[in-house]
Amino acid sequence: MKNILIRSLSGAVYVAIIVVLVLWGGQIGFPLLCCAFTILGMTEFLQITTGGMSKNPAASALDLFLGLCIPVMVFYSLYLPVTYSHSFFIVMLGVFIMLAIIRLVMQLYSTSPRSLERMAYTIMSMVYVALPLSAAVAVYNLAGPELTLFVFVLIWLNDTGAFLVGSAIGSHRLFARLSPKKSWEGFFGGLGFCIVAAYVAYMAVPGFGLMPRWQLVVLAVVVSVLSTWGDLFESMLKRNVGVKDSGNLMPGHGGVLDRIDSMLFVMPATLVLIIFSNIFCN
Repeated sequence: MKNILIRSLSGAVYVAIIVVLVLWGGQIGFPLLCCAFTILGMTEFLQITTGGMSKNPAASALDLFLGLCIPVMVFYSLYLPVTYSHSFFIVMLGVFIMLAIIRLVMQLYSTSPRSLERMAYTIMSMVYVALPLSAAVAVYNLAGPELTLFVFVLIWLNDTGAFLVGSAIGSHRLFARLSPKKSWEGFFGGLGFCIVAAYVAYMAVPGFGLMPRWQLVVLAVVVSVLSTWGDLFESMLKRNVGVKDSGNLMPGHGGVLDRIDSMLFVMPATLVLIIFSNIFCN
């Protein structure tokens, strides 16, 4: 009972932080949250894959700085006036490339027998954590706070629907090798919750009525599928390295990666969908 209470309170705080920063954080609140997720997520990823950040403090700081450069580049390139945004992006890209080269050169002087493996995991942490969170910043800037929050709501509803339906009638394993508890019934339950939410949003939420109904339904399907894949990918990652949770920052839930694993797959797909919609459907 105590564990359930702790898990519920921890989850409620997590949801409250996202809702507040998305809706009332202004232009800076949600991007700052994504930057925090980048630092925490990369740190957890390197902790479970290589045992922690590099023993060289300068290398560790540069790794995190390079990860942060990615969402910052996206944020300012979209936030600044067009006159300055292109120049800023080019300058930041040049700085990022030069610092990345410096980081590779630093690895030449590492005496660790796993230096190449550590560097590979560092690069993967940027691809797996920093790039998707940059996509989340882009979604927020391009689509606005309401749609961004709706994507989170779809992720949460997908998890809820999958759990409720899977617990009640789940019998056909979805991916037994990675997640023995997930079932096809649960997957379709989560998908159904998302589609119903899309219809409700279209009918009841001001502003969503301006979007074609089919676009919201497609978004719901995309979020449900990618959310499931994101969760499965992190399950594979944790099984390969032999850990139960990515960390212990959130009592009852594990680490940050355990909470944003679905988001890391959903946000890039949502960004692609928004760009496609703006180009071909307007």
